[in-house]
Amino acid sequence: MNKLPLSFSLITETMRRLAYFNDWPEEVLERLAVGAKVLSVKKNNVLASKGEPLDQLYVLVSGLVRLSIPLPNGMERVVALVHHGDGLGESCLVLNEACPFHAVVCKDSRLLAIDGMIYRQELARHSVLASKTLVRISRRLMETLRDTEICAQRSSVQRVACYLMRYQPTPPTSAFKFHLPARKQDIAAKLGLTQETLSRVLSFLDKQGVIQMNGAQISVEDGGKLTEITSMRDPKGAEAEMSF
Repeated sequence: MNKLPLSFSLITETMRRLAYFNDWPEEVLERLAVGAKVLSVKKNNVLASKGEPLDQLYVLVSGLVRLSIPLPNGMERVVALVHHGDGLGESCLVLNEACPFHAVVCKDSRLLAIDGMIYRQELARHSVLASKTLVRISRRLMETLRDTEICAQRSSVQRVACYLMRYQPTPPTSAFKFHLPARKQDIAAKLGLTQETLSRVLSFLDKQGVIQMNGAQISVEDGGKLTEITSMRDPKGAEAEMSF
């Protein structure tokens, strides 16, 4: 983990370019920039460990970070993937509690690290910022609950179908395209599957004409079929019907 030697003005400019800080007052950004730094972190490095204090707010400038909880069998459950412009650590800083997850860098990344004490002071000073943080944390909670619902009492096919349907545009269309936002192994862990199972389900849906795969790009050809799979009441029904 290397600290990049950026000046105060370059750090504030970096903050202005990140969606995380949209509509934050200029004077707030300048105070947050005091003591802030930009980190260059190599793939597979640990950014934060479960049970340890977290005294910085991290905002991802580029790359990808995996948040996971270790399981008794030596495996891990991925609870979130942090992408460009997303942050991590707000709940720990607001509650002044230890980190509840492991944060591991999935690819070479650059992160903005902001002093936790200054961050808390700005939240206490500006009710608008506190409100924005509440909305951000609430959205993450809702996403975590949706992930939990996907994994609870659903077959592997249903889990993958639910995941794919998340990328359906608004207004909804039967056919749509998107790029997988992370490695298959990270997406699989987020769905409570092995990478092999995820690849097998995607391959099966491809052969059935429900989707088409081209590297990381997924083209959903039959959103109606995916919706039908996700709504089946019998958790094993999807696999049985599709002869998976």
